[in-house]
Amino acid sequence: MSPRAPDATTTLQPPASRWRSVVARFALVAALLAVALAAYWTGLAQTLSPELLSREQDQLRAAAAASPVLSLGLFVLAYAVLTGACLPVALVLSLLGGAVFGVWSGAPAVLLGGTGGAILTYAAARSAFAPLLVRLAERDVRLQLLIAGFGRSAFRYILTLRLFPMAPFALVNVASGLAAVPLRPYALATLAGGVPTALIYTGLGAGLGSSLGSEQSLVAALRSPQIVLPLIGLTLLSLAPALIKRARRS
Repeated sequence: MSPRAPDATTTLQPPASRWRSVVARFALVAALLAVALAAYWTGLAQTLSPELLSREQDQLRAAAAASPVLSLGLFVLAYAVLTGACLPVALVLSLLGGAVFGVWSGAPAVLLGGTGGAILTYAAARSAFAPLLVRLAERDVRLQLLIAGFGRSAFRYILTLRLFPMAPFALVNVASGLAAVPLRPYALATLAGGVPTALIYTGLGAGLGSSLGSEQSLVAALRSPQIVLPLIGLTLLSLAPALIKRARRS
């Protein structure tokens, strides 16, 4: 019985190169995990609450007025990194963006930060785990068809999910990375689908202002047009997927 021939990939790729490949695949996952652990360890995740933001609003607005470009840049970076690490801070940060920067500056910052965070999570999941899923799909026809179908209608499918406020943002990012969705339609659908929610949530933040941390003033603020209109927009946005599906059928 002749000895088994060595695998071609084993002979062509030395052990050190294989280790570097593994490290490169999991580096982004490890970095985002480190951010998440640091946020919980330092208490940052608990600090980002409406009550604290209402107390710090004046200082944050003063800092933004003193250095608007730098403040917006840091806000976008923090939004992207924290949401990329799948921390549940997107809503609070969106309200903060509206309260500190206003709608017309805050909404683009929220949109850029949210899209950046979505791409970070997507890239981490795709680089680390998508190759494994693809290998599994080679042995499972149903999984192969699922991944192929996701890729064919990626833009429309992801756009529909982004327009639905109840769809788990981080879960959509991870699933898109695992399915190896092409980056361009994923990024474009995320950017386009994030426009309404960015405007609505920053509008809420700008309208609420100092009411963020006060239950009594929050109830009073809910009667103002600045709050009622974004809430109506949020309600209509939640109905968008059903309306799109119905229009497509007709």
